[in-house]
Amino acid sequence: MRSLPAPIRSASHPLARQARALGRGPRRRREEGLFLVEGPRGLEEALDAGAPLVWVLAASGRVPRFGELLERCLAAGVPVQPVADALLGRISPTEHGQGLLAAVRLPRDREDPGGILLRAGDRPAVVLLGVQDPGNLGALVRSALAFGAGALLAAGGADPWNEKAVRASAGAIHRLPVARGPDAGDLADLLRRDGRRAILAETRGGRPPDRVDWSGRVALLVGPETGEIPPEVRETALPVTLPLAPGVESLSVPVAGSILLWILSRARQGNGVSFA
Repeated sequence: MRSLPAPIRSASHPLARQARALGRGPRRRREEGLFLVEGPRGLEEALDAGAPLVWVLAASGRVPRFGELLERCLAAGVPVQPVADALLGRISPTEHGQGLLAAVRLPRDREDPGGILLRAGDRPAVVLLGVQDPGNLGALVRSALAFGAGALLAAGGADPWNEKAVRASAGAIHRLPVARGPDAGDLADLLRRDGRRAILAETRGGRPPDRVDWSGRVALLVGPETGEIPPEVRETALPVTLPLAPGVESLSVPVAGSILLWILSRARQGNGVSFA
């Protein structure tokens, strides 16, 4: 493996300070224009997706173990900087880091939900209404990409570029157009301007999925873990409810959203799903 710089050993080093800042919240990520991916799998997913990597920090004691992956980074023109193992452990946003941290540029249109919907074209869009758990959010980014959605909007709730959301997305965050916003009050107007019908996942009281028209430009709206849907959203969306066995009140947000995305995908391919 080609030679690397001497390991960083001070927490005051600019790269160490920047890495720590990126793990502190969405405001710091916006200021820096970057977000973090962690571990060899996260770095490999970013490389495979052609994500705009800016730098990689590697635990100096594990550099030989990561040799092939780090060579890929260097070949792509991404700087690799060793860091003393204990120091990288302190600046990593998770308690048990895996010895690799990388910075990726945030998408330019991350605050432009209208532009993101335009990029989706006739493919479905997914709107997450105040989903607070970053793991749930990341799982839905992954499902949205897997089942053919063209874009995802995070309207309130967790930051899509939180390190836990990035990890749960399994690389989908680098491939699916994602943006923050809008708030509930502006959502109906935004979808109307984009020519989309809003279909809202409801715990109870909605239409069965096989009685919903999934064709055309649609947006699947998935509510928060609390189940509280803003009234201005509920008034303008068609509710859909998954039929469940007696005694089961509801499914988790990522499970329900993923099932509906699968149904949506099947319906648009002409393969209906019957719940009779």
